[in-house]
Amino acid sequence: MTMKNLGKYQINYTVKTFELRDEFKISRVSKKKISVIDIFLTKNQKTTVSECVPYSRYNENLEDIVLYLKKNNKKIEQFVEQKQLKQIPYLCLQNTLSAALFNIEFKKNTKQIKKTFITAITIPIFNLEKTKRILKKFIKTKIIKIKLNQEEVIPKLNLIRQICPNSKIIIDANESWNIQFLKNHIKDLEQFNILLIEQPFIQGKDYLLKNIKTKLKFCADETFHINNKNLTKDIKYYQAVNLKLDKFGTHEEILKFIKIAKRFKKKIMLGCMVSSSLSLYPTLKYFRYCDYFDLDGAYFLKKDRPNGIKYKNGIAKINLSYSK
Repeated sequence: MTMKNLGKYQINYTVKTFELRDEFKISRVSKKKISVIDIFLTKNQKTTVSECVPYSRYNENLEDIVLYLKKNNKKIEQFVEQKQLKQIPYLCLQNTLSAALFNIEFKKNTKQIKKTFITAITIPIFNLEKTKRILKKFIKTKIIKIKLNQEEVIPKLNLIRQICPNSKIIIDANESWNIQFLKNHIKDLEQFNILLIEQPFIQGKDYLLKNIKTKLKFCADETFHINNKNLTKDIKYYQAVNLKLDKFGTHEEILKFIKIAKRFKKKIMLGCMVSSSLSLYPTLKYFRYCDYFDLDGAYFLKKDRPNGIKYKNGIAKINLSYSK
């Protein structure tokens, strides 16, 4: 670094790929590996690194973001310098740079960080036989999150009840259910130890939940997004919201939408994408606002980064000496 660059932010990046232990299938997509962008932010010879995970549900993809970084490096550095991260067109990149900026400008206060916490552990969409095999490893898991489209819903829930009778259940439909399906099965669903049902209907059809009479609680995910112009109207049909940092971009916007959730008396589940622990550690500063945790993103990797989060029976253990 030359003397003239001292005091100025510099950005570098590289693409990294992680193989998954198994196929990760939800209602709309399936993957066996993930590719992320490591963003290196440097100032005064101090460098921090954050992980950018493009969110395909919102038309973000790795190739576009890499091209944007390549063509606009100096402009992005200016956005960082001027604290104008909202000028960046990709929310996931806004969030990554916001996390890096937070790390470089503020001292980490590890006294405020929980060293262990209960997190949901997700079972993707598999057939019944494979679901049964996997559940045998989940017997002591506190909260099981299971991805379910409209196929084999009750049989899979029966398997959880038989094999993991003490586990609470989060169902994640990823917008794949219709109103008739839910009406037909609501009484059956009430027989299980269900903590939340996440985003049963496609965003924009949230109002259909008003026709469902039940004590079951619903959680908004795709609906709880910064670009949803009807957010405050739509979330009234839910008892909880899923706070994924990449859906809101900057630290300031995340705090703003936490306040919105609190104002409407919604429980908050702190969520994530499939990612390495480098994406999960920035969530620590939001723990105190949240009621549930779904931070199992690194659980699915064949090999996480060094000193990453360790998972056992749905308990996540944080390594405070975390490094890239």
